[in-house]
Amino acid sequence: MPTSLTRMPSQETFKTTWHGWVASSEGYSLRVGSRTGIDYRDDRGSLRIDSEVMSDPSNEVVVYTGSIPDTAHRPRAEVLERLGKAFQHAGLVFGRNFNHS
Repeated sequence: MPTSLTRMPSQETFKTTWHGWVASSEGYSLRVGSRTGIDYRDDRGSLRIDSEVMSDPSNEVVVYTGSIPDTAHRPRAEVLERLGKAFQHAGLVFGRNFNHS
């Protein structure tokens, strides 16, 4: 008797390294490296994203969305969505988004 298998979409998981990188099972990783920047990596390369860690609350990170290139091969919206998911895993808050050049 033939049967068919239905593939369930896999749930994205995260792990945090002792170097502070948050790595996704979807193939991207990021690190809030200092008070003024996020290092982001995926299969399309690396980005340095302008950001600012706020002092109160101490887990809030302001991301300057204008510092993220918006290209066809890596849309800004995709990077922002990924940042949001990784921030949630790391206990960080996407406090505010400011657009600047």
